[in-house]
Amino acid sequence: MIASARSTLKFSSIRTRLIVFLLLMLLPVLSAIYWFVDRENTRYTDETINSYLNIGADVFDFSREEHKNTLLTISNALTRDWGFRNAFGASDARTITDAAQTLLMRSFGAADIMIITDMSGQIIVDTSEPGLQTLPPAWIDMINTAASTGDGVADAILTLNDVPYQMTVIPLFLPTPVAWIIAGFPLDDRFVDSIKSSTASEVSIVRYLRPEDGAPVQKQVIASTLPADDHERLAQGLNADIYSDTQRLAMSDADYGTLVRSLSGQAAQGEEIVAVIQRSYRENQANLAALRDRLFEFSLAVVCLSLLAVIVLARGFTRPVLQLASRVQRIERGDYGAALPHEQVSGRDEVAGLAESIDNMASGLAEKEKVRDLLGKVVSREIAEELLTNRIELGGEEKVVSVLFADIRGFTRLSEQQTPSQTLAMLNTCLERICSAIELHGGVVDKFTGDAVMALFGAPVGHQDDALRAARALLAVQQAMQAVNVELLESAEGQQPALQLQLGAGLHTGLVVAGNMGSRNRMNYTVIGDAVNLASRLEGLTRHYDVHNVISEASRQALGEQAQAFAWRELDLVRVKGKQEPVRIYELLGPREALDARTEAELSQFAQALTYYRNRQWDAALAILRDLQEARPLTLYQLYRQRIDELRGTVSADWDGVYAFSSK
Repeated sequence: MIASARSTLKFSSIRTRLIVFLLLMLLPVLSAIYWFVDRENTRYTDETINSYLNIGADVFDFSREEHKNTLLTISNALTRDWGFRNAFGASDARTITDAAQTLLMRSFGAADIMIITDMSGQIIVDTSEPGLQTLPPAWIDMINTAASTGDGVADAILTLNDVPYQMTVIPLFLPTPVAWIIAGFPLDDRFVDSIKSSTASEVSIVRYLRPEDGAPVQKQVIASTLPADDHERLAQGLNADIYSDTQRLAMSDADYGTLVRSLSGQAAQGEEIVAVIQRSYRENQANLAALRDRLFEFSLAVVCLSLLAVIVLARGFTRPVLQLASRVQRIERGDYGAALPHEQVSGRDEVAGLAESIDNMASGLAEKEKVRDLLGKVVSREIAEELLTNRIELGGEEKVVSVLFADIRGFTRLSEQQTPSQTLAMLNTCLERICSAIELHGGVVDKFTGDAVMALFGAPVGHQDDALRAARALLAVQQAMQAVNVELLESAEGQQPALQLQLGAGLHTGLVVAGNMGSRNRMNYTVIGDAVNLASRLEGLTRHYDVHNVISEASRQALGEQAQAFAWRELDLVRVKGKQEPVRIYELLGPREALDARTEAELSQFAQALTYYRNRQWDAALAILRDLQEARPLTLYQLYRQRIDELRGTVSADWDGVYAFSSK
């Protein structure tokens, strides 16, 4: 699975690699730009909302302060009214009430209620509905605060009929303080609407109720410019512990930046009235979304233009590369000719330089191929490769090699019936068939000596089954010569007795020295050693035993278990000229599966005759040999009968059954 995943990540095309590289380079950069711009715009939006909220809060405070000043102006006007002062001095409650109501009407809504008390806080006049019987403690606290100040003025946010009011209090002097005049206006929907018209922000008045037992703060929206269905969202979303920082609340239509200002003063317990200033993110979010769209379109345009540019550049680069690839593929197929029109690369850049180098390489390979072809006609292909690929120097290495000598017989008589050119053509035909059979089985033709061929199995290139290849090649060479004899019979057409060519082959496996031999100016790759000499001697023994091939016991043993697949005839135990160690020799008859019962019985009888012969049981051996020769008159049987006649009564007691040859 991992290898498959890795393989899918490999791109075979340079154009694809360039595109992927561009995307890997552009996408992070554009993503970083997009993220940075988006972050800065979000930050700018937050700062803008915060600025709007602070302005709205300042306008709220300013408007409330102006209203308080208006209340103080109205209250001061009442204290300076001569009729009101006389009525208060005469304790004319009706006149006092009428004066207060008249003043409220003239305030044009700046003041909504007015309450007049004596210096102890007892209510004298109350214009509110349904009115107060006594002043609540918070009201008394406001009067006490006014009494403690130098000018006797104080203000506070007080609740009347469950509605928060902005209240002010001033004393009435006649000429000493005789009463308190309390005026106020409600923080209701009318008030928050007036603030919204000045700030374009949503304004709400909210009551916090903080239980003494530490339970969650209860929040109640008293007045708000928000739609009614957003009041609950506002109450639930507000964090009662945050005042100076902006909160972000989700309303029905959009998110809102929210800033809270305490009006009655922050309280750990009890009631607290706060003003909530809100500004919608909708307009800013719409602008931010539009900017994101423009930025995305810009990024997409950059990517598309960059891809187009890369494709154009890649085509300009890959086109000559593909032309060079076409040329190199032709060279790989062995075509070293000049570049075709569609393979020619023009210009002075690096690719053009590479094209010139490829031209020079093709010329060099063409010259080398000519040398290889010429060398291949002189030596075998494997030797030619060895000479061309390795450093050419004198010397060699030891290798175990199967050496095959094959000699064509009968050319002397054939040349008497043909012209020299015909004889040479026939010789070349025979050698061609022999070489083809050898090379078909992985052998290497080392040299030609007249009408003889020397072949190697295991040098210069070795295989694990070189001995098996040599055995099969030997049988194939014999079949090739049989095919040549059939052609000779057909070409004679009965004009004269057709001559038959015979093949004698010797095969031995042993240690040789393989390498370049000769002089520094002229050398030849070949093998030398005792194994080569013995293979040559074995080929010569084919004439003595009148057999097609002679194979050493070493080659038979080198076949291992594969030897059981062939039919063998043991010929003799001999000591060839120039060697002291005896060699057991065999004739390779062919695949065992092709052996008929008669031949198998004949081989068994001859093997028994050899046993009698080596045990000096001459009569028993002669009896078998006589029967074999009568059934099939072979030179081999006659040769042993003659040898027994020569050895009978002449061999010593320590005779080992070895027959020594004194000539090659």
